[in-house]
Amino acid sequence: MERNYSGLKFFSLLWGILYVAAGLIQVGKGVGLLSASFLSSSLLPAELAGGLVLVVIGAVFFVATFEFSNNSFEGTAYAYVGILLCLVFATLYFLSMIADLINAYILSMEGYEKWTIVDSFKPTLYLGILSAVVYAVGKNRFRPISQGGF
Repeated sequence: MERNYSGLKFFSLLWGILYVAAGLIQVGKGVGLLSASFLSSSLLPAELAGGLVLVVIGAVFFVATFEFSNNSFEGTAYAYVGILLCLVFATLYFLSMIADLINAYILSMEGYEKWTIVDSFKPTLYLGILSAVVYAVGKNRFRPISQGGF
């Protein structure tokens, strides 16, 4: 039985490119290969660990695209794991942003006098939110298996 994975394949390829590009820019800025003024420093900060996380998530999406290209049903599992990783790390960054918000405005901690919400709005967070929106809107298009079974 022929299955159509084109929607999920396109999503995986696009998300793989977005995540790897954002991750490589962050890593490049973090190790000094790119200048700090390259693109927006508030939306793509120099962050080595966060960039590596983005590259790993992007790699999962690239493996999904590769599996879809080989007409393997396992691409769906990789794509869903990629989406899950997006959401897990976006949640972690959101909780970190809430902690910074508490430190800045409720506890008035030293070093947070000039903190703004944009300082904690990292690529992992906004790409994760975008992933959740795209998945919620198109989740019926991502379902290749019919209701009758596989």
